[in-house]
Amino acid sequence: MKDKFRQRATDRRGFLKGVAATGTVLSGLTTRAARAASPNSKLQLAIVGCGGMGNKHLNWFARRADVGVVAICDVDRGHLEGVINRAPNALLAADFREVVGRDDVDAVLVATPDHWHALVSIAAARAGKHIYCEKPLANSIGEGRAVADAVKQAGVVLQTGSHERSNRGAKIAKQLVSEGRLGTIDRVEIRLPNSEAHLQEVENFTSPPANSDPPPALDYDFWLGHTPAIPFNSRRCHFWWRFHSEFGGGEMTDRGAHVIDLARYLLDLDDTGPHQVNATGKHPKGDFFDTYITFQFENVYRDGLVMVGNNREPRGLTLFGSEGSLDIAVHGCGLTAKPASLLDGFDLKPIDAYAAHRTNWLDSIRGEATPVASAEAGHRTSSVCHLNNLAIRAGQPFAWDPKQEKSTSVKINDQLIPSMRDPWSLV
Repeated sequence: MKDKFRQRATDRRGFLKGVAATGTVLSGLTTRAARAASPNSKLQLAIVGCGGMGNKHLNWFARRADVGVVAICDVDRGHLEGVINRAPNALLAADFREVVGRDDVDAVLVATPDHWHALVSIAAARAGKHIYCEKPLANSIGEGRAVADAVKQAGVVLQTGSHERSNRGAKIAKQLVSEGRLGTIDRVEIRLPNSEAHLQEVENFTSPPANSDPPPALDYDFWLGHTPAIPFNSRRCHFWWRFHSEFGGGEMTDRGAHVIDLARYLLDLDDTGPHQVNATGKHPKGDFFDTYITFQFENVYRDGLVMVGNNREPRGLTLFGSEGSLDIAVHGCGLTAKPASLLDGFDLKPIDAYAAHRTNWLDSIRGEATPVASAEAGHRTSSVCHLNNLAIRAGQPFAWDPKQEKSTSVKINDQLIPSMRDPWSLV
């Protein structure tokens, strides 16, 4: 049996070589109404992006009796080769359009680099598929709005991968806030430390490696997608892409999309945004990386609520109310309250937040729950991150209308959505 399994894996590796060589594309997508899986049927899942977080999601879903992983997509053949044994019967593809329109796919998990989140999620929604999309929901405000609108129009369920919301500590914190135990909350501190080695490396990176040909296993032009055609560089691609603004938003969207998101979740801000945005930051040394590691920001919300951000330790947030304060750690949502008695009687034992978050998505698809991090919530959180980055680049504060999602600054409005290289478009 073991030898037979290895033979199957070997055959599939041969197929993968063909996938990378041909780059087959399906131009049409099948559209159909989204169907909720019944409690007695398997949800048929396609995973788009199987490096990093996609790999971790696959490990979990592949063990579920109520989920069948029927397709896996990645533009890097090496990523596909690393996961084939965990889903031996799944279709393997290099182009997401080959999988999101299939009739045997009910849901799509999007774990690509950030610049691909919107296009894949929109295609999945239009094909009637439920979606789990990693955070941040999109790499621009305009793309995020397009995702949220597509999900609403299709009537599908989207869960943003803001899994901190599913921690026990987050639920307790939300109860404390909703019951008014902190009194009137007028200030929130967001802490995003920048002391980790890879962050300091980005901030002080002055000697980038030379550009080169991409690895043979990587379809680099497809990886670039709608972004400008630029030479391959090992420090622009896997992992490091998040510190180049064409592909990600740096630490503001990487960890900020967790910490800022928790504040917004706890304070019921999922359908709105700040009215005033002010942020400053330090540009990394050299001209290679262009997202910010050192920064501070101040966002003013309705009723005078102020959300401030800085690089202080430890990573997390503190809510300041008239009756006390509450600190929430990230990751894990450990709680510290002043007075400490605010936490009396609560079970503070941590849980597996990833598992809880994914399970909430499955339950929502079955109609047994609602997604704790909906498309609108994910869009609004990523928007705040992008607004802060825009304010840093602009070098000045600006007013923001969260209802119209526009600024009084023409310069800011011109940057809400990127130009897309042919043939890619949000339309």
